[in-house]
Amino acid sequence: MREDLPSGTVTFLFTDVAGSTKLLQEHGNAYADLLAAHRDVVRGALRRHSGVEVDTQGDAFFAAFARASDAVAAADEIRDGLGDGPVRVRIGIHTGEPLVTQEGYVGLDVHRAARIAAAAHGGQVVLSRTTRDLLGPTSGLRDLGEHRLKDLTEAERLFQLGDDEFPPLRTLDATNLPVAASPLLGREREVAELVELLGDRRLVTVTGPGGTGKTRLALQVAAELVGTVSDGVFWVALGPLTDPALVPTEIAQAIGAPDDLGGFLRGRELVLLLDNFEHLLDAAPTVADLLATAAGLRVLATSRAPLRISGEVEYPLDPLDPTNAVALFVERARAVGRDIEPDAAAGDRARGRARAAPHPRGAARTARAGVAPPDRRLPRRARAPAHSARDDRMELRPARRREPASAGAARGVRGKFSGRGGRVGLRSEGERTFGARR
Repeated sequence: MREDLPSGTVTFLFTDVAGSTKLLQEHGNAYADLLAAHRDVVRGALRRHSGVEVDTQGDAFFAAFARASDAVAAADEIRDGLGDGPVRVRIGIHTGEPLVTQEGYVGLDVHRAARIAAAAHGGQVVLSRTTRDLLGPTSGLRDLGEHRLKDLTEAERLFQLGDDEFPPLRTLDATNLPVAASPLLGREREVAELVELLGDRRLVTVTGPGGTGKTRLALQVAAELVGTVSDGVFWVALGPLTDPALVPTEIAQAIGAPDDLGGFLRGRELVLLLDNFEHLLDAAPTVADLLATAAGLRVLATSRAPLRISGEVEYPLDPLDPTNAVALFVERARAVGRDIEPDAAAGDRARGRARAAPHPRGAARTARAGVAPPDRRLPRRARAPAHSARDDRMELRPARRREPASAGAARGVRGKFSGRGGRVGLRSEGERTFGARR
C-alpha cells in the first residue's frame, strides 16, 4: 500500500483537458509544450495544498486530499493559473471513505468524482454536495441543482466554484433511462469497447449466463451513447414478453412509433437496446429486417445466446477480476449494513470472498450472507458468428462483472468516462482513457 495516500475521509480531485484533440490539431508539435506547462501548474497547486498525485495519464490528473478545503483551494489555483490560455481543464471534486488496498483506492467515491469531472466544461470546477458540506459556511459556490450523472444513479446535487457562466452540465437530465440501483463498477473497459464497436458495427449482442451483469452493462453503454445520435437511444425491456411476434409492437411502443415501424425508422438515426432477447430468438429475423430497412439504426442486444443473423458481433461477458470483485463486494456489503472498514486489512479479508463470487448477482448474495461460494472464472473471447458478413473476431483480455438493473416497461432516451486493469476511466470527448485505481 502506498504510504503517502490519505485514508479515512478523503477528497478526490480529477482534472482533464477539454478539447485536447482540437488543441493538438491547432498547435501541432507546440501542444507538447502547452501540456508540460499545464502539468507544472497542476503539480504546483497540488504541492502547495497538500495534495497527493495518485495517478496521471496523458493530460488528466487524479489527486487525493486529507481535507476538502485543500482540494477546493488547489482547484481554484489550477483554474486561475491556467487563466484564459489555450489549455482549459475541467475539474471534479468529491469526498468519501474509500477502501485503501495495495493497488490503491477502491470504491464508488472514486468513480463518482471522475463522473463529476466528466460532466464539467473546460475552465469549470464542479463539486459534490458531500464536499460542499465539509467546507462549512463559504461563499463563492453556485448551486447547480440536481443532476443525473452518466453512472445512471439517483441525481446528485452539484455546485460550481465561482460565478463564471458555462453551458449546462453534460449530464443525463434530458433522458429517461432508468435509475440504476448503484453505479457500474469494474466495467470501464467493456463500456469503452462496446461504445467503439457500436460506432463501427450496427448489431452487437452482449452474451453470458444469467446474473453476469449484461443488462447493467448495456444500460451504461446506452447512457454513453446519448447525444451521439440525432433521434435518441431507446431501451426496450423484453423480459416480460413471451410471444416473439410481439417484439415489433414492443419496440414501437418504446420509441413512440406508429403501426408502420419500418417506415418510422427509415431516415432516422437511433440506437435500440433490446434487453433479454434469449427467449425470443425466433424474432431475430425481425431485427434483421429493421436493420435492412433503416440505415441509421444500430442495435445493442443482451441475450444468453447470440441472435445469429448477418452482421452480428457477439460480445461474451467475462467474470470480474479480483480487484473489481473486491470493490463490488465491499459496496454490496455496505449496502446491506455490513461493517466493512476502509482499510487495507479489510480489503484483504474481503478479497477472498469477492474473488469467489465474480458474478454481480453472486457477489450481492455473498455480501448479504458473508460467506464465499466456490471460485469460478470462465475465460471467454469476443467473436462474431461464423456466418457474419465479415470475420470480426477480437481477443479480449480477462474482464470484470457488474450487476443487472431491474426489468421494467420499455423506456426511451432522446437527446442529443474508460480504463484497464481495475482502473476507473475518465473519458471525455472520446479523446483518451484515464486510469485511476479504484
